[in-house]
Amino acid sequence: MPHTSQPFTIFHSMARKFLLCFHDFSVWNYQKVTPILETLKDLAGAPFSILVIPDTETAPSDTVRDFRATLAQLKSEGFELALHGYKHKAEFSQGRSYVGLIAMNLTQGEAEFAGLSEFESSRLLHAGLDAWEKLFDKPEKPTAFIPPTWYSNKFLATQVHAEKMLYEDRFAIVTSRGKRYASPVASFAGIPDFMTKAAFKFGDIVLKIPVGLPRIALHPVDFPQHEVQIKNLIRTALGCGRRLTQYKDL
Repeated sequence: MPHTSQPFTIFHSMARKFLLCFHDFSVWNYQKVTPILETLKDLAGAPFSILVIPDTETAPSDTVRDFRATLAQLKSEGFELALHGYKHKAEFSQGRSYVGLIAMNLTQGEAEFAGLSEFESSRLLHAGLDAWEKLFDKPEKPTAFIPPTWYSNKFLATQVHAEKMLYEDRFAIVTSRGKRYASPVASFAGIPDFMTKAAFKFGDIVLKIPVGLPRIALHPVDFPQHEVQIKNLIRTALGCGRRLTQYKDL
């Protein structure tokens, strides 16, 4: 039955992938986080995606220089570097919508793109891209853009795609070519302690169900508190026959 085998092959191939994404890598935490990345790479058997906060404005020059060298080293090892907002912390409201202000309140001011106007969203996106360019000797546009905390506005996805980058929200991934993946995410930062066990159970389930493109989204604050559970979750993904992939390969 040749007319049925190809759709099944495509479905099966897509179903066996997962993303491992380490959020919030910055000039302020790279020294602490880099050894964690290397440990996780050894466990996963391959490098994965790192979401970089590009702003270095108030950091000492020698620290910025070392951070840039670290990014170059990680890239040479095969890690994928994606753009994660601008500062990951909004300094003022920038004329946000009411929904955006609620998102800011829920995230302690970290949802910097939430509820912005079209102009402010574009301005902030390009501030992030400008800061990104300063991090590399030979800057390349990042493959992906992920808004901090996934809260967004109605203009951002279109603006990101206009820059030829993949866009990710809380529930889905849309490539620069418009291909959409349903993508449930297991994330553990910023949730109450009593919900942590349920969050890991959710991750376990979505990795085992043979549909979609699940993500494991890690943050610096997850370590060392949840390190054992996180490593077990990665083992679960690999044990289910899923293959670690990166944004650029979607």
